[in-house]
Amino acid sequence: YAKILDMEISTNNVTAARYPDVPRFASICIFRATYGEDVLTTTARKLFVNSIDGCSYLMRALLKGDQPVPRLFSIVRNVHHLISASEESIPKMQKSLGSLTATSADEGSDKNGGEDVCETDQKQQSSGLSEALIATLAWAYRSEPPFPGTTPSDRRSDVVLEILRALYALDTSSYSKTSRPSNETMTQIGIILCELLQFSNVDERVYQIKLSVVALLLNAPKDYGGYLVEKGGIPPLVDILSYQTSLVVVERRGSSSEDAAAVVPILLLLLKLVQSNPSALQIVKNEVFPPSAEEAFARKASFEMAKGQSEGTVRAKNMAPLDAPKGTLRWKLIRLMLWIDSNVKRSACELLYALCKEDSTEFVLRTGFGNAVHFLGVRGFVNLPAGVEK
Repeated sequence: YAKILDMEISTNNVTAARYPDVPRFASICIFRATYGEDVLTTTARKLFVNSIDGCSYLMRALLKGDQPVPRLFSIVRNVHHLISASEESIPKMQKSLGSLTATSADEGSDKNGGEDVCETDQKQQSSGLSEALIATLAWAYRSEPPFPGTTPSDRRSDVVLEILRALYALDTSSYSKTSRPSNETMTQIGIILCELLQFSNVDERVYQIKLSVVALLLNAPKDYGGYLVEKGGIPPLVDILSYQTSLVVVERRGSSSEDAAAVVPILLLLLKLVQSNPSALQIVKNEVFPPSAEEAFARKASFEMAKGQSEGTVRAKNMAPLDAPKGTLRWKLIRLMLWIDSNVKRSACELLYALCKEDSTEFVLRTGFGNAVHFLGVRGFVNLPAGVEK
């Protein structure tokens, strides 16, 4: 099957209509034979990874241009699966790519009469698995017709989603601890992720892609926050927060674990961004607490502070939020502060607290003492009753 991946099949319309895409079917067979945790699939996966040419043929197929998108999707799915299920495959795929791109560079040099390879070839020669996946990702959403296409047969969105998941698996693997992408590669990823965030949420395929972008950004370097601010990447992330919180708070679709899966990643990502970048903090705060409502909030806050009520270091004790109309993003986030899932509850509290610039009094004024008291006790601002777990 691995050797069949390297078959040359014409991609013109006449040939495609008359003959099946044999390399694609071979790729599907490899996936079905190696996907799973039973004895047979585990053995097949090890045999494929440890064979002389298994990973090599897969990487040749990944680098091959001018091939049908469904075939490319199947190949990328195999790469994602191997990264996730068999980390020992990662250095083998890296080595294969190194050999393939070096050979390509040597051939280019020979064609140029033995002269040194050009800068592009030198970059290609040093490319690895991340670079190959990123190049394929960039092609998938920048190619014509405009992404994501208008027909169900256009599977470029599947390719994009699968590559993002593969990059996440690669980033969270033990291999990434010893081999990180270059700064240039990290910049390319940043550009791509920002561009993907700018697409409309109307298409469900694009929205699923954005959720994968969120997962990938969770492990991004801290300085990505500044880049996202510069390229307009923060507001689309707040839009995702708004929609995900609606799924959990308003529609109540899932169980506790499903609630956490829906909202915790975007809560943690925005928390990371606002804690590392003041501009990101201001953008997110303006989205959650709109400037148009701040004058009314300030009046209510002044009135509440004049009561002189306090608890510990907190100089206000309003039991309910001063300004959180039902249905607004701030109302949904405050609802999550008392959610049954501890991860959801803590993540929502941490984000709101960060948006209040870690001012415990502002935190109470905006969220209500009744909602905030447990989090404030954990933080040591108020004394919790005996027997209450922190």
